[in-house]
Amino acid sequence: MLREWIASRLTLCPSAARRLGYHRESAAITARARRQSAAWASHLANSHRVVSQAAQRFGRGGTLLVLGSGSLLDLPLDTLAPRFSRIILADIAHGPEARWRAGRDAKITLDLVDLTGTVADIVAGRPLKPHCDAYADVAPDLVLSLNLASQLPLAARGLVAAQEGETAADALAADIVRAHLDHVARLATPCLILADVERRWLDGQGRVLSVEDPLFGLALPGEPLATWPWMVAPAGEITRDRGFETTVAAHLMLPRPRP
Repeated sequence: MLREWIASRLTLCPSAARRLGYHRESAAITARARRQSAAWASHLANSHRVVSQAAQRFGRGGTLLVLGSGSLLDLPLDTLAPRFSRIILADIAHGPEARWRAGRDAKITLDLVDLTGTVADIVAGRPLKPHCDAYADVAPDLVLSLNLASQLPLAARGLVAAQEGETAADALAADIVRAHLDHVARLATPCLILADVERRWLDGQGRVLSVEDPLFGLALPGEPLATWPWMVAPAGEITRDRGFETTVAAHLMLPRPRP
């Protein structure tokens, strides 16, 4: 717990996002990855594989834009670095590992960005209008949306569920996912999307208790490349007798041909 607390204190995070606990969540994910290293190993290997394949195909010495870089767990930076002259790591929180890597490599830039467009409005109590126009002028060789689409709605959805109920919360969550997919499409460059497409809650014997749609009725665009299971939290990690796993999908979205 002390190590996790120190990591949260060292995490770069905008003040509005810090008020919502994004710095603590970033540190908690890293801590869970350490505790569940065996359960996460195949997921991380699969993520590294599909990201490396996309970099081999599209890395031409220009810019790599990583949306949802997080703790760099899913990102094979040592493989990617030789293929790009600039790597932009974009997230709402950057923990110690990302700060350390950026400090050692001049080609890596850390950007603090709210990819939902809702965080400041949540804190200010304003109506929520999901949007993101970041990086329209970057022209990257490759964009990665890295295990992000299903995570973006969580904070806003929880708030709205408590205030307005599940139906309104699910509608907002779908709007946030849709806004993200629209955002990466507008960037008009090859984009590899990794995202949870199904979430399953399990009992202590691994039997499925319930199934959730983490994309709230939306489908990932582009060509499906691979899917795999990810045991995120075995029983005992979150609660004593329940755990959850997801199905992760990798899709490659190519820019639409210009008329």
